[in-house]
Amino acid sequence: MYVAEQDAQARGLVGAKLRAHRQRRIAPIVKRFRRWLDAVAPTLLPSEPLAAAVGYYQRHGAALFRFLDDPDVPIDNSPTEREFQPVAKLRLNVLFAGSTEGAHRACVLLGIVATCRAIGVPVQAYLTWAFEPLGTHRDVFAPPVEQLTPAAFKRTLR
Repeated sequence: MYVAEQDAQARGLVGAKLRAHRQRRIAPIVKRFRRWLDAVAPTLLPSEPLAAAVGYYQRHGAALFRFLDDPDVPIDNSPTEREFQPVAKLRLNVLFAGSTEGAHRACVLLGIVATCRAIGVPVQAYLTWAFEPLGTHRDVFAPPVEQLTPAAFKRTLR
């Protein structure tokens, strides 16, 4: 899968061409992998480590392989994991955020900042844009949360 994805990146494929490439080159590999999962699952004891991995792939396959149908979704989340590594290291410091709610809010804001960086959106411009429609009557006038994401803001910049 990664060889095929590297080939697509080297060729500069994006959008519909990347989706078609993934369907042609990677989808058959995923199909064989899913057949293998279905065949091996009944042969494993629940206590076996491989059983946990197989179960994970079976339960989360739709999300894990979403990249096949959506060219905007990367093949894995390694860049995201690297981006959030400092956040994970902040856990101890977040204990001193004043409260559980304060720690949660800090993590949400750090996640928003990381998302903005990942998709190339200026953080301050995004926050200004997102908070403006919320105002003081957000229960009445606020748009749905899907319309307030960094990706939605990026679409307005085009």
